Formats: sequence, structure tokens, C-alpha cells
Amino acid sequence: MLANLIKYAVSEGVAKLAPFFTTLYVAKFLSVEDFGRYSLIFVVYELFFILISFNIQATTRIDFFKVSKVKFLRTKREHLIICFFLALLLLVLSIFVAFEYLYVLSILIFSSLMRCISVFQLAIYQCEKKASKYVISNLSFTISLSFFTLMFVYLNYGYLSWLYGLIFASFTQLLISCYLFGLSRTLLYLSFCRLKISFSSFKSTFIVAFLFLPQALGWWLKLGADRWIIDGKVGTAILGEYSLAFQFSSALLIAATVINLVLVPEINLSLKSGNFNRVRFLLFPAVLFLLFLSFLIYFVASEIIENIYGNDYIGSLFYLKLLMFPFLVQSLILVFGNVLYYFSKGAYMAKIILIAFTVQIMINFTFVGVFGVAGMIITSLVANLIVFTLIVIKSKREMTIVTYGRLF
Repeated sequence: MLANLIKYAVSEGVAKLAPFFTTLYVAKFLSVEDFGRYSLIFVVYELFFILISFNIQATTRIDFFKVSKVKFLRTKREHLIICFFLALLLLVLSIFVAFEYLYVLSILIFSSLMRCISVFQLAIYQCEKKASKYVISNLSFTISLSFFTLMFVYLNYGYLSWLYGLIFASFTQLLISCYLFGLSRTLLYLSFCRLKISFSSFKSTFIVAFLFLPQALGWWLKLGADRWIIDGKVGTAILGEYSLAFQFSSALLIAATVINLVLVPEINLSLKSGNFNRVRFLLFPAVLFLLFLSFLIYFVASEIIENIYGNDYIGSLFYLKLLMFPFLVQSLILVFGNVLYYFSKGAYMAKIILIAFTVQIMINFTFVGVFGVAGMIITSLVANLIVFTLIVIKSKREMTIVTYGRLF
């Protein structure tokens, strides 16, 4: 477990920190306004990727431990077909709704579809505890993305540099990941002609994946909405300051993602065997580590902003201080939510997260002129605290029900 933790930490550390620092580096070559546009393209990609991949990573990590190999193969084929049609639907909508941006949106859609296959294979590596293959595939995307992005920056493609880097990096990862996964094994999951079409089976696969959507999509929808609100009602310059503070604060979610890579298989195995004390033992040090890391990130980021970015981004310091709190709670939600997803309580998670994010967006849009960006961040903190509390209460209840069920 420790060896895999180190491998995942290195992989995710590089995978998240490379684009993290690349973005910070690119910011030095762009105006504050262009950096705001750069961040908007990134958010649109995240939304497209979440929609097209349709939570295939999350369902794979659970189905791998809960269903037979035959059913697993069938459901993953169905899921990949759903991903393809979702990409096609987004492309058609882009033609009719945002034709002037079709070129950019088409690249984002095609890149998302390629990465959909790669991240499915990554989830398999994680479940099989083949950390080395996970690391190689994961880093192939990250390193190539940073390389190609910087290359296009030097070629003066401005805020579109990341877009062009994305398409090349997605293709690079797909080739390497399929090689590691094995050609015959890859074709087995992509052999759609061998799949017996069953509407009820497709419906079941769709619903299970859909229940993960509010947590995965809701965060980025809220992020996109927040940036759109700031850009439209406060100004692009403020959006640039906010985006830089957000970029630093997001390092906490990077750490939570690394922890999750190791914890998910261990938590699912413990829940499967009914060893709930071990689940608690796994979660407690994760909470302490994230708490300590939040303070460390704040102090390091503050020094970097003051000494490197200077007066142009001085307003980012204030937003950084506030953003650390909702990011900390968001990280805890990511880790603790695994318990409810294992117990098939995705509908419950979907409901509370969807309500929380919807209310936040409505409040922010209506009152941003009164309480500003600081008020938006505080609203996010309050909403995250409510969601986290409900998750903890529901998780304890589910484990108690299972315990009593086994006794009687």
C-alpha cells in the first residue's frame, strides 16, 4: 500500500502540478484579461470531459469489486457507447447554439472522447493495483500537455496554446495507454458489434453513471458560473486575480485526488468485508493531512504571489485566504463520499450536491453586486459544510444499518 501511495503521489503530483505550474508560467506571458479567457477555455473543457466520459472512472472503480467479469465487460461496453453518443450530441448542439466557436468546441469534444478511453484504462489499473502502468499512462498526458502548451505559447498562439496542446496530449496518452492495456484487451472493450443490445441494460448503466454526475459536473458548472458572473458583473481583471488564487488553492484538491487513488480500493474492500473500523482508520489520517496541507499551501502561495507576481495580482492574496476554506471542505467531501457511493447512495449524493450548487449559483448571481467575490466564496464554504455534514451523517447511518443487518 505504501509503495502504491508513493507511486500515485509522484504520478498525481506531477500530473497536477505540471499543468498547475505551466498555467502560472503562461500567466506571465498573457495579460490579465487573456489569462481570464485562458481559464474559461479550461473550464469548458472540464465540463465537456465530465459530460462525455460520464463518470466512467467512478463506475469502473465500484463495478470492478461488485459485479461479475461478464457483467463488467458488458456494462463498460455500454458505457463507452453512451460516451460516444454524448460527444456526438455536444457536437450537434455546438453547431446550432455556438457555431462561431465551433472550431474550439470541436477540438475540446474530440480531445474529451479520446481521454474517455484513457481514463477508463486508468481506473482499471487503479483497481488492479498496477500503479506503475497508471503512472506511465497518466504522466504521458501531463508531460506532453505541458510541453505542447509551452511550445504553442512560444509560437505566439496566446490563450489558445492550451487548446492545441490538449489535442496532441490526448492523442499521445491514448496511444501509450492502449499499448500498456494491451491491444487485444482494448479491442475487447471496444467490440461493440459483439454486444447484445438491451434497452433495460443500457438504461441501468446510464442511471448508475448519471447519479455520479452532480458531484463531478456540479463543481465545474459552479466554477464556470462563478467565473462567468465575475467576468460579467465585476470585471475581467478581477477574474484574473481570482483565477490565480483559485489555481493555487486547487493544489489541495490535487492532494485529495492522490489520497483517493490509494483509499478507494482499500475502502471498497473494507466495506465489502464489513470492516468498518478500518474505514474509519483510513479516513482519519487523511483528514489530518489535508488540514495541515491547507495551511502549508496558503503560506507558500502567499509568498509566491507577493514575490513573483507582484502588484498586478496583489488582489489574489485576499481571495487566496478565503478560498482555502471551501477547498478544504470540498476535499473532505471527495474522500468521504466514497462510502456512500459504495452503498449505492448515489441518488442521495446527487440530490444534496445539486441543490447546494444550484442555490449557490442563484445567490451569487443575484447578490454579487452587494457582497462581491468575497461573499461568493463564503457562500461556497457554507454550502460545502452543509453537504459534508449530511454525507458524514448518512455514511454513519448506512454502516450502522449493515452492522445490525448482519447481527440479525
